Amino acid sequence: MLLDSLQTISIIPAMILTSTLSPKPFIKWAGGKQALAHRLFQAFPADFERFYEPFVGGGSVFLSLSPHKAIIGDQNQWLIDTYRAIQDSWEEVASVLDTLPNTKEDFLRIRKMLPASLSLTERAAHFIYLNKTCFRGLFRVNQKGQFNVPYGEYDRRYYDPFNLEAVSFALQETLIRPGDFERALFDVSCDDFVYLDPPYYKLGGHSDFNRYTEMQFREQDHLRLAALCRELDVKGVKWAVSNSNTVFVRHIFAGFNIQEITARREINLNSQSRNIIELLITNY
Repeated sequence: MLLDSLQTISIIPAMILTSTLSPKPFIKWAGGKQALAHRLFQAFPADFERFYEPFVGGGSVFLSLSPHKAIIGDQNQWLIDTYRAIQDSWEEVASVLDTLPNTKEDFLRIRKMLPASLSLTERAAHFIYLNKTCFRGLFRVNQKGQFNVPYGEYDRRYYDPFNLEAVSFALQETLIRPGDFERALFDVSCDDFVYLDPPYYKLGGHSDFNRYTEMQFREQDHLRLAALCRELDVKGVKWAVSNSNTVFVRHIFAGFNIQEITARREINLNSQSRNIIELLITNY
């Protein structure tokens, strides 16, 4: 639902939202950038036509930036369906959420349901419900693509209706593309800006979590991503990549600007390991 004419990107003022709120992530996501978003913005170009984010995840950067024109994507089809449902009718998603009880028995019952057997609205509501009631808000699937995180025993609401409305508003001029990051970027131009936040290259331990889909993001995928970034650089497309502070990542992005950023990973079970150094890599 992009506008026909391209305009220079701008940040949407909060006061024009009917909810009077700036949109925030409606789910918890491993590696989410909510705490880092404004620090990342300082390194982003000041002007560009369209904002691309092929690994949108929980949407911290996209929602904080609230670009006028954007293309977002993700390999996780269930997540993409949730964004589409909120874009089309957040009220219907909220209505389904209101019917889902927060008990272990109901959690296990809902977890067994296949997303493909549900309507788009129900699929989105179940995604949000499971994320908010599962252990530590961790989204994880097995090799068959089935959600398998245990119940979390949390007594909290699943969503904020005002924020869900604000997220829907932010999505109105956004094109949502499922699938691989290369597919999301097929029509990017030198007037656009791309932010890439893939599952991080392995560090060891719990920080290596990347089971967002039945297909993990492996070393070959990181090499493919770095190769694409070099192709985009030749075309004059500006991009920024977040990734782990490893010799491998520094090697495959050698020749570009590499900045170290202190980050915190709240999902890590060991509180002593939550503060880490990650990399922000840019070609400008």
